[in-house]
Amino acid sequence: MQLFGGDFKKIAEACRQAPDIHRDICYQSMGRDVGGVYARNPQGAIVACLNAPDGQFRLSCIGGAVQDSFWDPTGQDDAIRFCSLLVKKSEKDACYATIIGRAPQVLASQGELTTFCGKVERDYQQVCKERLSI
Repeated sequence: MQLFGGDFKKIAEACRQAPDIHRDICYQSMGRDVGGVYARNPQGAIVACLNAPDGQFRLSCIGGAVQDSFWDPTGQDDAIRFCSLLVKKSEKDACYATIIGRAPQVLASQGELTTFCGKVERDYQQVCKERLSI
């Protein structure tokens, strides 16, 4: 971020040039930075992650960005909105897998988890309930 002044196109290019073993974590880290810059602006975060190559590296960016929005219970609606804005099924699936996996770490009670699962898109509600044993 400091080296490239927050230019996510340049950051993504630097990640592309990173050694293979570090590339995925680079894109995850880029995603966390994207999430910080575009807090409460999931559409902006999604556009920034488009700088990452399609496939696993973009999924890593998206995962990092959506996690950044869901550090406490107040971020769940932003995280759900983020996932709902994604169009590609693979990206949407990965996004929901990330926030559903994160929910038990952030939400304290079974009631909060049930409410959370009720807020996600209909296609993901059953997966949410099964994964969280609701």
